[in-house]
Amino acid sequence: MTTLILALGNPLRGDDGIGAAVLEALPNLPPDVTVLDGGTPGLDLVLRLQGHDRVIILDAADMGEPPGVWRCLTPESVRGLDPQLRGNLHAAGLAEALTLGEALGLLPPEILILGIQPAAIDWSPGLSPEVARVIPEVCEAVLRLLRPTG
Repeated sequence: MTTLILALGNPLRGDDGIGAAVLEALPNLPPDVTVLDGGTPGLDLVLRLQGHDRVIILDAADMGEPPGVWRCLTPESVRGLDPQLRGNLHAAGLAEALTLGEALGLLPPEILILGIQPAAIDWSPGLSPEVARVIPEVCEAVLRLLRPTG
């Protein structure tokens, strides 16, 4: 089984850089795991997901929770989240890319999204202390997801 760990977001926009920070903190991974800092893609995100059996996406997500709270989400559940994930009239977000991929039959069989509640997404680099504090916890969650079940 091939797995892609995909970080989304922009490290120059505060807590939007949490995906890349988690990716950097992950220890050596098995050879069947690919890591990719995907930045802030639009609908072309669908193309990055192809060719993998499983994708784990790391991203800031406004879930209405206190900063640093994280959840394991499914593609269906991101449709009800913040405009950053849903996109707007000018740019597609994660939810739109997943909807397009589903409609075209291009999504991998398993997609999990580790959404981390940001404190602030603005034009200043660096994570807030509340969000930076959960990096080890989110890394451990990724490693648990990579462990074989059964």
